[in-house]
Amino acid sequence: MSSTELEQIQKKKSELANELRSMEQREKALAEGIKILEEKFAIQELEEQVKAKRAALDRLESKRKELEKRIKEPQKNPQPLPKPSTPGPHVPKGPEKKEPMEVKVSAAPAGNQQPKQSAAPAGNKQPKKPEEQKEKEKEEEKKKRRWF
Repeated sequence: MSSTELEQIQKKKSELANELRSMEQREKALAEGIKILEEKFAIQELEEQVKAKRAALDRLESKRKELEKRIKEPQKNPQPLPKPSTPGPHVPKGPEKKEPMEVKVSAAPAGNQQPKQSAAPAGNKQPKKPEEQKEKEKEEEKKKRRWF
């Protein structure tokens, strides 16, 4: 082997080694660039999730405020709620709600007297006229609808 041939082989080897180092540096740079892009993509996904969650929370807060407002409004200025569809005259309504009976017992009787008892619906001291009873039922129904 001649010295020129040896020099050419060494030169080729050096060129290939330089090319290999250059490729390795490029590979590292590309891998780092990929990691950066993946992190940016993950950030974008998280930002979208945060945005969606904020919107959901805003809707819930808005609904809560509206409900709180509706709870307070009946005390100040009652607004009629939309009436549910009423059955025709041929369809009977559900059973009427009976009011609890209030039993009053006086203190221990003297001697062989019987204790006095009064059986009247709670909160009702006197029987009401039919018009007053209907009005009361309407008010109770309104109260029920406010909560459901």
